[in-house]
Amino acid sequence: MTNTVDKREIEQFSSLSNKWWDMSGPFSALHKMSNARIEFIKQNATRVFNRDNIRTNFFDGLSCLDVGCGGGILSEKLKRLGANVTGIDASKSSIDIAKEHAKNSRLEIKYKYITTSKLLQIYEQKALNKFDIVIASEVIEHVNDRKKFLSDISNLCRPGGLVVFTTINNSLLGIIFGKYFAEDILKILPVGTHEVKKLISPKSLALEAEEHGIILDNFTGFTPTFRFKNIINKELGNFKLTSNMHVNYGAAGIKL
Repeated sequence: MTNTVDKREIEQFSSLSNKWWDMSGPFSALHKMSNARIEFIKQNATRVFNRDNIRTNFFDGLSCLDVGCGGGILSEKLKRLGANVTGIDASKSSIDIAKEHAKNSRLEIKYKYITTSKLLQIYEQKALNKFDIVIASEVIEHVNDRKKFLSDISNLCRPGGLVVFTTINNSLLGIIFGKYFAEDILKILPVGTHEVKKLISPKSLALEAEEHGIILDNFTGFTPTFRFKNIINKELGNFKLTSNMHVNYGAAGIKL
């Protein structure tokens, strides 16, 4: 595998792979964030591909690459909205879970145990069409070589296509709530899931992405809602889109 992959991180995610579809397990935050993530992707696809937001098969005819797809939480939602989805991950056990769940759900999704760099080599060798939408959701904060990762993302997206990231802000509140509060207090994430040095701010992400031909021009925050039962159970509520980007945020834009 390539140097964008952090072996320690992959081993940790692999050890939890049988928990991907446990709604109250270590990936519960991703499940609760998934509707907001889809809404953000749809908002940006509307402005890029001139889509009608009311359509049931919103992504019909569009090829989507879900980078770091894990057990397929986001991939399945994209597929249900009509996209032709390819999901890739550097954890074989996660891909195995994703394949099994998609099969049981009767969804045709192309899952591959592969890195971005390896996939890019295959595409270059076979001269295949690049993807209309490339999504790296809650992934960039886990890679070893961010510049190489951004280069791969850019090269996998077709010119004029859409690139979407979601991640944790490298801000005081992002570090406190996105890492320590989530891992050590609420314990909704395993301790050590995130490394502070790998977190990136929206401004830095935009500047680094631009170096690789990705113009990120739309940003939004993701904020969890809290009800009394959530506080009692030490859990997050569902997420909503907000102007507050201090903790979790999404960034989207065009590949030149």
